[in-house]
Formats: sequence, C-alpha cells, structure tokens
Amino acid sequence: MGAETILSHVEQIPVWGDLKLTLKSESASQIKSFKLPAEMRGALAWSPSSFQSEDDYILTLNDEEIEEVKAALFHFNGLDLFGSEATPSTFPLSTLGPKLKKAAEDVHSGRGFVVVRGIQPSQFTPEDNVVIFLGISSYIGGTRGRQDENGNMLMHIRNAKQSKTPQSLRPIRYSSRASTFHTDTFCDVLALQSRNNAETGGSTLLSSTWTIFNKLQKDCPEVCKLLAQPHWSFDSRGSFFPCSTRPVLYHHAGKIMMNFAREPLLGLEGVKRMAGLPVLSQEQRNALDIVEKVATEGQIAIRTEPGDLLFINNHGILHSREAFVDNTAENPRYLVRMWLKNEELAWDLPQHLQHGNSRIYDRDNGLGERWNVVDTPRVAFKLSERLTS
Repeated sequence: MGAETILSHVEQIPVWGDLKLTLKSESASQIKSFKLPAEMRGALAWSPSSFQSEDDYILTLNDEEIEEVKAALFHFNGLDLFGSEATPSTFPLSTLGPKLKKAAEDVHSGRGFVVVRGIQPSQFTPEDNVVIFLGISSYIGGTRGRQDENGNMLMHIRNAKQSKTPQSLRPIRYSSRASTFHTDTFCDVLALQSRNNAETGGSTLLSSTWTIFNKLQKDCPEVCKLLAQPHWSFDSRGSFFPCSTRPVLYHHAGKIMMNFAREPLLGLEGVKRMAGLPVLSQEQRNALDIVEKVATEGQIAIRTEPGDLLFINNHGILHSREAFVDNTAENPRYLVRMWLKNEELAWDLPQHLQHGNSRIYDRDNGLGERWNVVDTPRVAFKLSERLTS
C-alpha cells in the first residue's frame, strides 16, 4: 500500500450527479487552461458492471501449469543464481508464459490489472515463495524497483503487532486500518503476493482512473482542471525522494494518469510541513475529497486468496484497502510487494514523473539493491515511511 490516511473529518461530499467545486475568484484566476479530453474510452474505462464475474480478471492456473511453475522453480534453483536473476529464460514457463505475457498486455493496455491464482504458499519455503514471485512476475515486468532509501527491493506488508506505536501514527502498510485511494509513489506496476488473509476485511479495492476522470469531466470539469495544475506540493523526508510541487492529474501521450496520496499532500497531524511547502487550499482539499468519493463509488473489491499474485497499473488504477482483523498472531494478513517495470510496454510518462520513476528503477541511482527476503518485525517507523509508499 502507499502513503495515505483515513478520512476522519471529511466534509459532506455531493453524491454522484451533483459534484461541484466552487473556486474563489483569486483561485480561479490562477487556473491555467489545459486541453483535456472530454472522455477516455477503452478497456481501462471500466466500472463494476463491466465484469460479469471475477473470472474476467483472474488467471487461474490448472494442475499442469502449477506443476510447470514447480518445475521452473527446481530448474532455477539448480542454476545457482541470485533471486534477482529470475527471468523468463531462467524461470521457463512454456505453457503458462504466453498467458502471462497476455496478462502483461492487459495490465498496460487493457483493464489495468490481473490476478494470478493457484499457487499454495504453504507448500514452499519463504525463499522459494519469493523466487516464484520473481519468476512469474518477470513475465509481467522484468525490471524491479527499489522501494525505500535503503534499497529494499521487497516490502513486507502486515500489521506490526510488536509495535506500541498507535495505529494512526504508522505507515499504512504496518497497520490494520483502512486506507484511502492512492497510487504508490512513481512505480509503473504494483505487484502484490498474498501469503495469508485476515480473518475479516483487508480486501484490496481498485478504481479506474479513466472512469474517475470521465465522471469528473461530465459533472465537475473544474476539478479536473484544478488537479492538472502544477500547484500540488508533496511533502517527503529522508533521501529517497525530494519534496516536489507538481500536478495530480496528467494527460500525456494519449493517456490520463494520476499520481497522488493524501498524506504527502495534506500533511500529518502534529507534524510541520517541510519548510517552504505551502498547505493545500480549501479548494484543493475539496477536490481530493471529490476524487475519493468518485473512486469509492466506482470501486471493485478483490478478496485475494493465499498465493494470489495481483498486478496493478499504478498510473491507471487507484487502489485502497479495507480495515482488517487478523485471525491469529501466528498467521496475520501478509502481503509481499514489488514495484515492476516492463521496458517494452511501460507508459510514456510526463516530465514531472520521470525523475521519481528513474529514482526507483535506474541501476545507477546510488541506492543499491537489498533483497530482504525474510520479514523483519518493525516496532518504530521513520517520518519518511509515513510520507512515501
């Protein structure tokens, strides 16, 4: 998950069909004119009614394909390679591979997400589960990104039960609370491997950026114009990403994309903004609330099973998460995350997003690579972790 927060004091937001944002005259005078399309069409402009069932977006492996994955794991382990060297060549899937490459096309130029189901993580060691994740995901996106200033390539997402830090003061990935809709910083494809489910809640919620845009353009186009202004200040700490002021919504290379999370934009309670960063205007705050409302109205819930791999186009899909309650301390809700890039299919990004994207994926970015295969229990959290994905 990313850097987001719970909506605890949200003003009344109009229902669909009555979305309005009234700009003060001085704010309206600062709005630059951007040529935005009236509507985005295509498979990515989906709504919940677009899917007859979850089978429309779940690739369920048959027995032969599961055995093929096990054989590929055995083959890879026999090569005596590092896990980071898992590729379609070193993790061969002759039958499943073409289906995964079709799934990669769906992620980049289709509906924007796919679930791969059928692997049972309880049958493998933690190391082999990571290799399977790396091997299968290499068909979706072979370049993996660093996820923090320490160069960690994997993020282990579960409630940090040993920590005494209040839930509201933790990064969302180490809590059990719900999140709002967001994107994960600058990555191309968000990849999640489910190791275990919560007893209740915890579903991943997805909403199409194109559908959100279409609804806003129809009912309150002034919100789209405001979101496209380069006047949104994102707070950040640490050495991973610098603070920056940029748009939230982009129309680039024929695509609509969003890049935002509420905490870097709105700030954290009791924490001063970085020096020189302005606070959002009331109009900007209202616009974020309207986006949240529209995203929630158009969401679908994905209740993953242990072993599921979920791949999400981070530029074209907003995601969030339900609050959850774990069943036992020994088997908590547990996801492993990677940030992927498919060099052939990746979206062309606007200049405002290119630096952050390069910071994640470029090999010579000075961060190195740390393959933290086994989760380390967390009890304390940096401010930078609360402000970045």
